[in-house]
Amino acid sequence: MYAGRIAEIGPVHEVINHSSHPYTAGLMAAIPDITIDRERLNQIDGAMPRLNAIPAGCAYNPRCPRVFDRCLVERPDLLDAGATRAACWLHDASIAARLDLAKATT
Repeated sequence: MYAGRIAEIGPVHEVINHSSHPYTAGLMAAIPDITIDRERLNQIDGAMPRLNAIPAGCAYNPRCPRVFDRCLVERPDLLDAGATRAACWLHDASIAARLDLAKATT
């Protein structure tokens, strides 16, 4: 959950090991790996919004490393994301197709 809304839902193993929402991926990356010696832990930049000041669009957009225009204006519902469902426009079929095309041409 993020800002009072479900960010991702699905089988625990899938959510933990194959996160589909950037927030879930950030949370999983923040878990320390005891086999690696680090001075600093990974963290998600920024801060949670106050519940009376949730931004328009996706509530995670100010902190999201993959934000794009639609995230700023339209709140996503839970979308199919493989074995999970994620409230993220990256899993909208039309967006995913454009992102795949962009990757193929770079």
